Amino acid sequence: MSSTRTKQFHTRCQEDVYRQVKSHLDELVEEHFDDAEHCDFYLKYGSTVLEISIKPFQDQDDDAVIEVLAFCVQGVEPSFELMRDLLRFNTEVPLGGFSMDGRDIFFSHSFLGRELPPEQLIASLQTVATISDEYDEKIVANYGGETALECLRGQARNASTDAARDADNN
Repeated sequence: MSSTRTKQFHTRCQEDVYRQVKSHLDELVEEHFDDAEHCDFYLKYGSTVLEISIKPFQDQDDDAVIEVLAFCVQGVEPSFELMRDLLRFNTEVPLGGFSMDGRDIFFSHSFLGRELPPEQLIASLQTVATISDEYDEKIVANYGGETALECLRGQARNASTDAARDADNN
């Protein structure tokens, strides 16, 4: 018997904003993945992988935060020079910012979403994807790692190689 995963909304507004974002994505992009357990969406936008998260705004019931996050570079070795450059990059971009978690670099932009026109969502998606795409190859060239798209392609190649090997063993 399979278990059905349900979304866990913390506020009514979070649920309303989630449904707005889903409706806009259904209209604006060809394909997106709706995370079954969280209030997240994933999509490929140009050469970038984006995550859209909807979270409650602080302890308030009357708004929710939409975060558009790009998986920029993965597997990069942290260093003082890299951190300095990420801070410098943050001063160069019109909105959003770079962050690092472990060996992965992200670029994200957050905004309140209670009243979300589709133009605001698409502008955020375009800006985050464009900035991530503009900087990811610079970061890889100077500090190593791989772009999120390269990482996904590598994982797909490994999965198909593993599947072929398993088929050969049967």
